Amino acid sequence: MTMLARLQKLAATVMAVAAILPGASTAQPGPDSSDWQRTKCEIYRQSWDKALGFFGSDNLNHSFIAQNENFIESGCAAPPSICAQSSQELDMANALTIAMMNAGAASTFLPFRCHDVGQARPTGDPARLSVEGQLCRAQLDLLERGNKLTQQEAAVFEAQCACLERNQGAQIDCAK
Repeated sequence: MTMLARLQKLAATVMAVAAILPGASTAQPGPDSSDWQRTKCEIYRQSWDKALGFFGSDNLNHSFIAQNENFIESGCAAPPSICAQSSQELDMANALTIAMMNAGAASTFLPFRCHDVGQARPTGDPARLSVEGQLCRAQLDLLERGNKLTQQEAAVFEAQCACLERNQGAQIDCAK
């Protein structure tokens, strides 16, 4: 990447952060920590919406989007497990991090954590599942929270997710 391209990318990231900051800069921790958690989560939701508007979603992995939406849906209490995979996702994660830090949230509030690629991937740990398994679980979670599936549909979806987790990227048809 040329120096000019890097400067343009940095300028775009700074502009994205500037677009996100106005809604986030007025928050202050309240006396009740649960109120502060709700405030931070609302700021994160607003910042996420603004970041999506600025960066767009065309080149984002569906798992990245679903995991961020799941984080917000959980009241921003889900354990951090979102790992940016593309430069656009990294730019969004950086912009969200800066916005939240400027709002007074500690970096531990954020949902972003990437695990070492060389680590084992035990089944059942969503942070270490294959991308396909993560996406399946994120979609299943969203559908279940929205009461969008019958019991039978949920069971089929669950079996497909389990198949993807077991086979972690192997070329096996799990849609049976």
